[in-house]
Amino acid sequence: MLTAVSCESRNGQRAIMSEPEMVNYLIELHIAEAQVQNLRLKKDSSNKVFQIYEKHLLNKNGLTDSLFIRSYNYYLQEPEILEQIYETVVDSISVRKSKEDVAK
Repeated sequence: MLTAVSCESRNGQRAIMSEPEMVNYLIELHIAEAQVQNLRLKKDSSNKVFQIYEKHLLNKNGLTDSLFIRSYNYYLQEPEILEQIYETVVDSISVRKSKEDVAK
């Protein structure tokens, strides 16, 4: 409830991402990171590819990098909430991986 109330600032601009938005974005971000790592590029090339992918994910989700950073910094100040977010992220990625393994 507190998060829902704090997601919007007084001027109507989004202050932070909601917990579900954060979970979904982090899932996509970590999957993208793994995909880029699997390309086995040199570090500088890998970083450039990941930056492009990250911009794509932000645009796809209607987010800005400043909103994500502000949100992440907020959740860093709320360790119990951040822990729940990452537990959900890890569980979701594990389920996806299991489904992929079964499908192979």
